[in-house]
This record gives sequence, C-alpha cells and structure tokens, in this order.
Amino acid sequence: MSLTVSTYFGWFSIGIAVSLLAACASPLPSSTLLHTHIPSPILPREAPHTPLPTSSLPTQTLTPTSPPIRLFFTGDINPGRCPAQTALANDDFTLPYQAVADELRAADITIGSLDGSISDISPPSSCPQTKNLIGPSRTVEGLQFAGFDVITVATNHAKDCGAWGWGCDNQSFRDTLRYLSEAGIQPVGGGESLASARAPVIVERQGVRFAFLGVTEVGPEMWASESVPGTAPLSDETLPALTANIAAAHAEADVVVVLTQWGVEYETTPTPDQMRWAGEMIAAGATLVVGNHPHVVQAVETFPGRQVVAYALGNFVFDQQPGRARQGVVFEAVFRGGALERWELHPIHIHNFYQPRWAEPGEAEAILTQIEASSVELPDR
Repeated sequence: MSLTVSTYFGWFSIGIAVSLLAACASPLPSSTLLHTHIPSPILPREAPHTPLPTSSLPTQTLTPTSPPIRLFFTGDINPGRCPAQTALANDDFTLPYQAVADELRAADITIGSLDGSISDISPPSSCPQTKNLIGPSRTVEGLQFAGFDVITVATNHAKDCGAWGWGCDNQSFRDTLRYLSEAGIQPVGGGESLASARAPVIVERQGVRFAFLGVTEVGPEMWASESVPGTAPLSDETLPALTANIAAAHAEADVVVVLTQWGVEYETTPTPDQMRWAGEMIAAGATLVVGNHPHVVQAVETFPGRQVVAYALGNFVFDQQPGRARQGVVFEAVFRGGALERWELHPIHIHNFYQPRWAEPGEAEAILTQIEASSVELPDR
C-alpha cells in the first residue's frame, strides 16, 4: 500500500493508489486515487499529488466536453437521541451538519441513509441509552441545510415511534415520507405499498438521469407488503424482483444506484450474502451499490465494467460509543455523462455524539487503511 499526503484544491489529501480498470474484479486495483480531503491547519508532510491518469479512462464512453457530475453519499444518519436532543437544546437543527455542509452542498446530488424515523408522534429518546431512533419533524431543517437531495428510508429503524416502541400503526413511517417530501428531499426505498417502496427515484443533472433504489436486508418487520406501508426488502427470495427493478430502471435512466442496508453490525468484512447480492445487482445493470448498517466502514470492490460497490460507509450523524462507530466516510462518485470517471473516499470523525467533521490526517489514514485491508481480503469472484 502506498500512502501520499498532499495539498489538493486547498484541502489536504491522503491518497492510497487504486485502480478502477482492473482486468478482473479484484478490489482496490492500482491506478486511480482513493483519497480524502482534510481541512486542517496543520501542514502534513509534502508529497506530489498524483492525478488520475487520463490514459486510464475509457474515452469511448466519455464525452470530453461533458462537465463533471459529483455525487456524495453519507453513512447512517440517526435523527433521534443525542443529535435530536442537542439540536433541541440549542434550537438549531443545522448543528450536526455545520462542519461538512459546504462540501455536501457543493455536490450535484447528495444522498443519505436515514436510520430512524422523523415524526412528532413522540419526543426523541434520551441520549444515548435507548434503541429507539425517532427524531422530531424539525430534523429536516438540518437535512435541507446540508443539501440532501435523496435519502433512503429502507432501514431497520424506519418505523421507530419513541415512547410507543415501533410500529404505531405506521404513523411515524408515513410522517417520515411526508416531512422529507415537503422539504424537497426525495425518499426512496419506502412507500405506502410494496410497489411504491420498490419504485426508483430519478434525478436528472446536466441531461444525465440517475435512478436510485433503496432496499434493506435488516428489519423484515419494516418491510412493505401489497397492502402495508414499509420498506423495500432484500433477501434471496426478493432478489429476482430487485434485479428486475434494476433492469427496468436501467432502461429509463443512464445510471442506476442501489442503496442497501445490509450486513452485520460492527463487522468490517462483508458477508457472503452481501458479496453475492452485490454481484447480482451489478450484473442487472447497477453502476454503484452503496451500503450501510454495520456502523463501521467496510470494503470497496470494483468491477471490470467500472462499477463500484462500497459495502458500508460507517456512521455519519450518530451517537454510538467511541471507537470505529464514531468514524465513517463520505463516498464521492464523479461522472462524465453517464460514465463513472472516478471515485474518492472522504473520512469523517463524529464529535460530541452528533457532529461529523473531516477527520484529521492520522485518523483519516487509519480509516482508509482499514478499508484497504478489508478490500484486499475479499475473495475472488
């Protein structure tokens, strides 16, 4: 592994050399950049910045005059407990996002994963001792401030109801969909029926259509049915429907992105199911698969057709105890037209149980090293 640290567009950058153009599907191959931008007053050791070699790009699929389209994806967002209690105490729901909002808002599309519900049916739970992740309706003020465009609600806390436990006749889940939509943020992966939960959200930027799908392996009690609101399921039994949905989305959009809630909490290695399902999603037409739920970072895998699977981004706005659950990455994907040009990882550290900030160089390097180690251990396909 080769690490470099350099100044890049006014931020500091820690780079690990990787490639998106391997002859096989081996993870983290060798000629692109997996790196982070770290705003820091401390000048790190100097090293030359190595840009992505233009000769490595498949120019036949790129339009040279196409402007870049930047997508930012975050780890899990907890709308309740400490983030909610802190925001309420300060009467400011932008607080969790203030250290990173400028960068998130600068993206063309910003995508999050809501690991909880947004509803005033019950006050938020205490900080951080309970497992009920309900946040007040004002939570959307922070999400708007941070520039989120799309949020997957396909998570195992989608129907949390605070003092009511979970379920509450689907009221908190319906409130979540309504508050996000009213704030101009498109929810995906959940709906009034199974069909609506499985429906893609399509966002167009610069003439390029991006289709987003959300699915969850965890929390089957949250899954939708033909007559019950809920989340879009992910299992061996529902995989054929998902791959059909991906193929259908691919027919009406230029890029398909699947947002997954899967895996085992606190495990840095993807499960065999994660890997198998990811391969099926890519084969069906997905360009990106971006996962969450483990609350720690996991591997990144690249495929010969320039598709990428980021198995888990860790936490983003969350209040779990110190350790790896207080870390995560923002995944950035840059497109030219409908072709993926490059991708980058931007490590974050969660301060005071509620606020992500760009990680300092030493911690950023450790986070990237963990991802690289998990990635090289993936079995060959």
